[in-house]
Amino acid sequence: MAKVGIIFCLIGVVHFLFAQADTSQSGIDTQKVASDSIISEQPKKLELKLGDKNDGNRSIPIHLIDIFDEEGMKIFPEDRPQLPFSTKQTCLPCHNYEIVRRGWHFNALDQDVPPGRRGEPWILYDPLTATQLPLSYRSWPGSYRPEDLGINYFTFTRKFGRHFPGGGPGEKAEEDDPDAYVRWMVSGQLEINCLSCHNAHPEHDQAEFAAHVTRENYRWAAAASSGLAIGKGSAKDMPNNFDIYFGIDPDNPRAIPPSITYKPNIFDERARVFFNLVRKVPAERCYFCHSTVYLEENLVEMWEMDEDVHLKAGMTCVDCHRNGLDHMIVRGYEGESEVRENPVIASFTCKGCHLGTEDGEIPLAGRLGAPRPEHKGIPTVHFERLSCTACHSGPWPTDHAYRIKTSRANALGTHTVNRNEEIIPKLQATVFVKDESGKIEPHKLLWPSFWAEIKGDSVTPLLPEKVQPAILKALAADTLTDSMNYEKILSGDWPELSRDQIILILKELSSDSTHPMHAAYIGGGKLYKLSKSGDLVKENHPAAQPYTWAFAHDVRPASQSLGIHGCNDCHNNSAPFYFSKVAVLSPLKFQNEKFRRMTSFEKTGVLFPRLFAMTFIFRPWLKLIIFICSIIIASVLILYAFKGLDKIIKVLADQQ
Repeated sequence: MAKVGIIFCLIGVVHFLFAQADTSQSGIDTQKVASDSIISEQPKKLELKLGDKNDGNRSIPIHLIDIFDEEGMKIFPEDRPQLPFSTKQTCLPCHNYEIVRRGWHFNALDQDVPPGRRGEPWILYDPLTATQLPLSYRSWPGSYRPEDLGINYFTFTRKFGRHFPGGGPGEKAEEDDPDAYVRWMVSGQLEINCLSCHNAHPEHDQAEFAAHVTRENYRWAAAASSGLAIGKGSAKDMPNNFDIYFGIDPDNPRAIPPSITYKPNIFDERARVFFNLVRKVPAERCYFCHSTVYLEENLVEMWEMDEDVHLKAGMTCVDCHRNGLDHMIVRGYEGESEVRENPVIASFTCKGCHLGTEDGEIPLAGRLGAPRPEHKGIPTVHFERLSCTACHSGPWPTDHAYRIKTSRANALGTHTVNRNEEIIPKLQATVFVKDESGKIEPHKLLWPSFWAEIKGDSVTPLLPEKVQPAILKALAADTLTDSMNYEKILSGDWPELSRDQIILILKELSSDSTHPMHAAYIGGGKLYKLSKSGDLVKENHPAAQPYTWAFAHDVRPASQSLGIHGCNDCHNNSAPFYFSKVAVLSPLKFQNEKFRRMTSFEKTGVLFPRLFAMTFIFRPWLKLIIFICSIIIASVLILYAFKGLDKIIKVLADQQ
């Protein structure tokens, strides 16, 4: 082995010398690339590079460039072993990586960035423990920070990196956690994958990226999904002392180590590689992480549903959700311009685009030919209390909220996606919610379900691994439902839990000798805990309330918006806008509350909408009465007008 080591060292020296010679010929200084890595960690010394400032030409620059590994060494086609290219080191000669790192998709860990309006969380779910828990590194009410639950950056990246384009927690190796740090050395870091959005190669496969992230092949994922190379193996199966240069596990020869093989003929005579990059990202790339499917019998067939009206008109996502070099993408909600202190952003909301903004002398209404809606006959109070999306977004509301799946929550688009409609996490839409701005907007909804430790007035969620032994014991105690529950769990659904099983699980958790606690279960909008006598009691608790986030797509045209049939679309005693049912989803068999009315989320109460709707029953009569009264009043006025005219004529006749 010593001889083999010496040989590889010599090969490494020769490789380095050739790399230095080639980069000097191609005009790229490898040492400068390495130094740029250091500069990028110092925000105060940010500088714009060659590719960071447009000279005014709208054409796309040709990216025929050298590729570099994570150490900043140029990659040659004859290298053995072949190492994956690093997006960070490959882009560094022309782009300041630190500027891009501050973009919205990558800056969740930065506590100085305003969290903005609440968005879709990452959802930690586990069928066995009936857990579906919203997580976020942003300070969104109702969500939990992963580190507060004991989830480190490495684990978070493995669980959720399938649907984020690298960066953020994917580049945060925990040096203070030896176990995690060792695994980071094996897997490499999940750098920002510029290709996830900007690669126009026809063989780019984001599902392949997701597969490699799941296998902990972080440093290999970008290259393996680019269409330029083929990746295989799993870093997850490798030991802590795995060496990417040797790539063999002597203790487990059957395990396939992670590796990359570049496709033939992608290198030119100067060992450069062509990247087919685009500035305007196609909608399909956004769809991989931002798709929603409605699980209804009459909506499940996608060909029966219409795409967003803007996309059908020829627009793309980035026509509205724009960003500059800083990658701070415009989210497009009202109030975002104040949060980001940029008045121009207001013109990219529904209102700003179609109606214009009040600020500024330059008219910005009608972007991309957006028509100005007239809204004839609609009282202005609607625009004060409703968002544009309340009438125009999502499928037409029915008597119940739809069950849905989303890409990020349910791993849609991945190779191993579970197509069962009953899998968790269980989400719903459309739910009309009055948000912080006082306007009613369409939202998606998640009922949190998790086991927790009560600490005073607050609860701390427990990781599924902590609860699984108690769950298995409770399920095994009920032989009648044991088989059915295990079948549901294997399918990705949660088990049906009885009152006795909940009590048993809570007792098991509370009597844990290593960590005694006051345990509770959050589910179905309630907190369940044990009383002093050992009975199960429930109570309202903020942690049990549903987590909701607003959405705007898919947008329906004016001819399909609420109100097109008249006021009765919303103002009648069975209108879904007010009286639709939102199912209270939980695994509890003994749960009494099966649904909540839409009015509970709109904060209007049930009485007022019903009384107001009744006025529309008599409005036709009222119109008839008003019409008759108007005729009578007009007749009286005309009669007295003629009498007055007769009087005037008589007076004038007497004077003559």
